[in-house]
Amino acid sequence: MAGFNALDRRKERDQRTKTEERKQRGKITAILPIAGISKQGYIILKSGLSTYYADVMKPEKHDLDRLTLQEADAIENGSWRFMRQYTHSVKEIFLNFPENNDVQQRYFRHLIKTTTDPFRVEQLEKELYNLQYLEQHYRKLSSWIMLFGTTPKQLEANIEDAKAKGAVYGFQPTTIAEKQLMYRLMNNPGVDTSEEEQ
Repeated sequence: MAGFNALDRRKERDQRTKTEERKQRGKITAILPIAGISKQGYIILKSGLSTYYADVMKPEKHDLDRLTLQEADAIENGSWRFMRQYTHSVKEIFLNFPENNDVQQRYFRHLIKTTTDPFRVEQLEKELYNLQYLEQHYRKLSSWIMLFGTTPKQLEANIEDAKAKGAVYGFQPTTIAEKQLMYRLMNNPGVDTSEEEQ
C-alpha cells in the first residue's frame, strides 16, 4: 500500500501553478483589469464583481517654445482649474509613443509617381527615406487622459463634463488601434512595437 507523499503532491501543485502562470503571461489582463472593448469603443474594466468603463482622450499639444509667457500661464492655470473642478476619476498617462507619419509617406509616394524630373524624384526619395527612418527609430513623449464611468451613459456624461471644464485640453478622441498600442506600450515598456508585431 502506497502512502501519502507530501513532496510529490507539492511538486505537482507547483508544476500546475507554473503552467497556469505561463498561460497568463502576455495577456493584458495579467497587469490591467481590461475585459475588452465595447461597441461604442470604450474600454471595459473589471475589478472583482464590478464593471467600469473608460475612454482615452488625446489632449491638445502646445509648442512651449512658441508661446508667450502669458499664454503658457493661461494653459497651466487652465490645467489646474480642470483638475480642481472635474470631480470624477481621471488619469493622465505619459508614454514614449512611436512616430506615425503614414500620411506624409503616402503623399511623398504620390509625388514620386507623378514627378518627371529625375533630380526632384531623387530629393523626394531622400525625404521618404527620412520619414521611414523616423517612424522606425523615433519615439516622442505623448500624454493621454483616461476618463472613467460605471456605465457607458455615465462615461459619456463624464466626457462631456470634462470637455466643458477642460477647454484648455481640447480633448480629441482616439482610435481603437491607438488605445491598443497605448496599452501594449504600458504593459511592455521595453518591447519595440515593430518587433512585437512580427
